[in-house]
Amino acid sequence: MTDRKSCRKSRDGRHCAQSVGAPSAFLSEIIERFRSGLALDIAAGRGRNSLALAHAGMAVVAVDYSLEALTVLQGIARSNALKIYPLAADLTDFPLREQCYDAIVVVNFLDRALIPRLKGALRDGGLIVVDTFLVEQAQLGHPRNPDFLLNHAELRELLGGLEILLYREGLIRNESGKDEWRASALATRR
Repeated sequence: MTDRKSCRKSRDGRHCAQSVGAPSAFLSEIIERFRSGLALDIAAGRGRNSLALAHAGMAVVAVDYSLEALTVLQGIARSNALKIYPLAADLTDFPLREQCYDAIVVVNFLDRALIPRLKGALRDGGLIVVDTFLVEQAQLGHPRNPDFLLNHAELRELLGGLEILLYREGLIRNESGKDEWRASALATRR
């Protein structure tokens, strides 16, 4: 059970980690850039990143295909009075309104065809975070399918037309202490 007071006190949602895990290291690093407005968390799972965004002051639409994961997130959001709205959906045909979101977060998920639609759903001045695996990750373990692995500089290309504020690629140590090959970007629509 998550302690309501400690979960509320934590700006980055780390105290909620007992139930859902810590937010991505990249999102934790840049969370102070997120203040208010409407965020979209793609492939949200149990909501580790949604919780961090909500603690930063955002209302969050958390989209995932797993009802079980979203039920966990909904319980935490309710018990902590957070503005998180879990939504079960298939992302391949998920409707995205143009210039609707102030922030979009995509962590550990890659659907190249979805990226142009996400860019269109971002409001002027909005922020998009993409943090996922590079092709070398297949040597370390999951995922191994090349459909879910970025080539070097591919993320920069996918975010073309947006202003890149922060971009990195390489080997990192994740929240669990495991090595991962990742590409991470923070971009804005001007």
